[in-house]
Parts: sequence; structure tokens; C-alpha cells
Amino acid sequence: MFKRIYLLPLIAMLLNSCSLFEFDVEIDANNPFIKYTGRIEFLDSANVKLSWSGVSIETLFEGTTISIKLVDGNNDYNVFIDDKLDTVLVTKKDTVYTLAKNLTDTLHHILITKRTEASLGEVIFSGFIINHDKNFYYPDKIKKRNIEFIGDSFVAGFGVEGLSPECLFERETENNYLAFGPILARRFNAEYFVEAISGSGIIRNFGDSLSASLYPFPYYYDRINIFDTTKWDFSNWIPDAVIIRIGNNDFWSKPYPTRSQFEKAYKEFILMLRMKYANTNLFCLSGAEEQDPDSEYINNVVDDLRINNRDKNIHFVKLDVKLNRPDDFGCQYHPNINGQKKIADFLEPIIREKMNWK
Repeated sequence: MFKRIYLLPLIAMLLNSCSLFEFDVEIDANNPFIKYTGRIEFLDSANVKLSWSGVSIETLFEGTTISIKLVDGNNDYNVFIDDKLDTVLVTKKDTVYTLAKNLTDTLHHILITKRTEASLGEVIFSGFIINHDKNFYYPDKIKKRNIEFIGDSFVAGFGVEGLSPECLFERETENNYLAFGPILARRFNAEYFVEAISGSGIIRNFGDSLSASLYPFPYYYDRINIFDTTKWDFSNWIPDAVIIRIGNNDFWSKPYPTRSQFEKAYKEFILMLRMKYANTNLFCLSGAEEQDPDSEYINNVVDDLRINNRDKNIHFVKLDVKLNRPDDFGCQYHPNINGQKKIADFLEPIIREKMNWK
């Protein structure tokens, strides 16, 4: 059973029985021994800004203790030590957090993954602190493939750890690591990026009074962080496959976008992806629930691009996954871990065949 850890102010470290010298080996965020996965922005030599779901930070370190320098207060993180979930870091305010202590005095691997989604707030990571006279090393684990996952709350892992469909959203029940995308990535031994915003649509966001929202998902997609307009350099990381699951929120309530509105917006988004990723396989998913009306429209767009643009690397996938109530649902009828695994189980053979991944 993993444990949750909460705020440990720097003053507490100064007052405990250990001397400060046990924690005086520090590295800043730009240190070459730190590996990042996901969209990040180097602010300066010491600080990195991030916001998207699933962004990970990892390194190898010697010693018995490791702490993190983090400016946050709205997000949570999985902390894996030597490939096992050790803690869940629940941030409270700007501070230093102890991630692990009383470890064996040897070399350890640490992986930190962002559980919560971008809309909860941006993060400033400033580096690690370990024991006196110890060293950091670059993690040498190399993934064979790259996959990008794009979408809404299903992709973000909204409510995945919720105990019933009746629970409301809380950040502690969101865990992107347990969403179908990261599950698939681990099965494929793939490095993954996630860009997901709960409630977002391709043209109309959940609950909007307009049939075409001012700021739907494509408005934010090309940003490094959703809270500023700095653009992501797509040449930094090219995926082998992109999995797109968006369109359900557009039709969750009235006023619905028209067919032409939806198909135009969806096609423009896919064409933008094709400009960024010339040879990448694009998988366009329709919703996992029977009432999703977007399937026909998405299929129309995919057929059009395959025929008229001769794009054979774009694929339509209807998620014919039976999610049982209440066993497969977490908060607000979003898939829990059972539901997310069912989606991953359904998609895995389809992606393996199309990608020729044995």
C-alpha cells in the first residue's frame, strides 16, 4: 500500500535532528542528469514550468533521502522509487518536499508523474536535493516508441480513483497514470505525451451556452502550458502514433454544433496534426458510450481524408467497449481503473495491428 505525503516545510528540515549537510547536494532543473517526458518550458537555468497531464521527471540518485524543489499548490504527483509507487505528493504551497527517506544507501531510480490535469494550475520545478557526498546520474531506460494522447476528461483520467459514479470531481481522484493512454504506453514500452482538458470539445465545450465555444480544445493544444501563449516546438518530439479522443462534450447538451460546424473543426484539427507530423499514424476515436453522436461525423472526416487526401495513416476507431454500471465507473460516470483498462484492452490489438508492433 502506498502512502500519501503532505507539506513538509523547509523549516521542519532545519529543526529536525539531521543536519542540513545531509541535504546539501542540489541540482537545478536544467541539470543533464534529469530526464523529462511531456511538454516543459525552461524558464532559466534553475527552473522549469509545466502544466499538462502526465508530465514526468526522473533521475538516478545515490543515498537514503531525496527532496524536490517545487512551486505548486494545486497538483498531485505519483512518486515511484525503484519502479514501485512509494508516495503520492499532495502539494500545498511553495516549498521543499521530502519525497523519500530511510532508503538503503545505494543507487535509486525516481520517477515523478503528474496525476492532475493542466487546468488545475501550472507548476515550477526547481530541482532535487539529496544526501551529502552523493551523486546524480541520468536514467538510461530507453523507450522503443513514442505515443501522444489528445482529448478530454477520459484522456486526463478524471475521477479514475473515485469510489462510485456519484462522487464529484476532486483532484485526489484524478490520476492520469491510470488512464487508458498511459496504460497502453506501458504495454507498448512507449514514451508518451498527454494533452487533455476536462470538459473540452473540438468546437463546443461542455455546458457552453453557445454552439461554438470561444476557446475549445484546439485553442490550447499548441501551447507548452495552457496558461500562456508560448508555443510548443513540435520538432522536439515526434510521435509514432497519436490517439485522439475528443468530440463527446460537443454534444453533451444543447445547443449542439451543426454537423458542418463539427466536421469542419475536426478536419482542421486533424490537418494541423498532419502538418506537424507528416508520417505519424493518427487514430481518431469516437466515444466509449452508446449515446455519443460524434461517431458518424468523425468517421466522415476520416473517410474524406483517406480518400481525397490519400492519407492512409489516419484511422477511425469506434470504441465499442461495454462499461458496466457501477463497476466500471468512477466520479461523475467517468471510467474508473476497471473502465480505463477495458478501453486499453480494446485498443491494444487494433493499434498493434495498424502499427505492426509485435
